[in-house]
Amino acid sequence: MYIKKYLEDKGISIYKLANDAKVAYPTVFNIVNGKVDILNCALGVIKKISDALNLSIDEFMTLCDKNYSFALFRSEQCHLVKRMGEIDYVINTLESGVIEHYWKLDMRAESFYMLAMLDYLSKRNELPLCEEYNEIRKYKLEKKIYPADTELSNKLLAKDSYKEALSHAIPEFLEYNIVECEVL
Repeated sequence: MYIKKYLEDKGISIYKLANDAKVAYPTVFNIVNGKVDILNCALGVIKKISDALNLSIDEFMTLCDKNYSFALFRSEQCHLVKRMGEIDYVINTLESGVIEHYWKLDMRAESFYMLAMLDYLSKRNELPLCEEYNEIRKYKLEKKIYPADTELSNKLLAKDSYKEALSHAIPEFLEYNIVECEVL
């Protein structure tokens, strides 16, 4: 999904990546251009390419998978909060630098979602707002992103589910045009 743009932004050619990863050029070409399903690639190949880009396998898979769903990302984050606890999630998010990492990968929705979650949990737990991300806070997504169930309901039931979702949206998420009604 994002891998081609990521390589362009980093000034890395497919040839250089193939050479650095020690993977056949046609294989890397097909992965970068979405001609193969990344989930059907050998793990060894994925690991070599990920290592050459200095990315985790998960990050590389996310950049490549055309079917990667923002809904899945949202769900994973909510499960992480439940599993880790709110305070530990906040600490882990701040220490890992994952928000800026997603921002640099041009994964705006993921970056904004993580920042909104950080702000929301900080407010809930009476923690000071982290000022490190004030520059990112100046931006937001161009179009609103709604939960998958809202989108589906709107299409299947032909009712205005958007209005109802907006009325229940958490302000910290809505600030970035992400309509999130429930995270815990």
